[in-house]
Amino acid sequence: MDRPFMASSWGGMNTDGIIHALDLLGMAAFAFSGALRAMRRRPDFVGMTILAGATAIGGGLIRDTILGGGAAMLRTWHYPAVILASVAVTAMFPFRLTERETFFQYFDAFGLGVFSAIGATIAWRNDIGFLWMLFIAAISGAGGGVIRDVLLNKMPLVLYREIYITAVVIGAAAMWVGRRFLGMGELACFSIAMTITIVIRMAAIRRGWSLPRIGARGGPA
Repeated sequence: MDRPFMASSWGGMNTDGIIHALDLLGMAAFAFSGALRAMRRRPDFVGMTILAGATAIGGGLIRDTILGGGAAMLRTWHYPAVILASVAVTAMFPFRLTERETFFQYFDAFGLGVFSAIGATIAWRNDIGFLWMLFIAAISGAGGGVIRDVLLNKMPLVLYREIYITAVVIGAAAMWVGRRFLGMGELACFSIAMTITIVIRMAAIRRGWSLPRIGARGGPA
């Protein structure tokens, strides 16, 4: 079972409250990314909501299933409300948002950073090994995006040569170092992992960073 969040605080809010607020922001970001991707297929409101919801909660559901902690997000009204609000905003301003691909990429990057840091935090509280912690962070951060892209019959971002999962691994590894070797608190390490992941991913978007491709010379691109 998960250990409860430690009672450290910042600005009058405890760790649990701060991470929950960031969780909602991350869910909104992923819901926006799903809704924006759906706009290219000209769906109705229901179809857009399904895709936004799958993007927003997919990674968390997979993480909770693996760890056996129960899907806490299904027991509160906050998450569906955030998803519906994100879809409504996208539906009201479709052309202003879909004109710019960077909107989608930045929403996705923010959601990736928040959800991967949450996954790494939960993995740490479950006392699992370092490599499995990286795996849980990656699943938590990228799972929803993979579901979104598969539903749209697109190549998932994690399979491109872009810096994507690499950003998650670096952020989660920084959390592990901070917790195990530097004695840092949970909230500080969560913030570090989230920030590193978002910054690396956004820098990769802006600068076109990518990993070298693996394959036979002269083979198909």
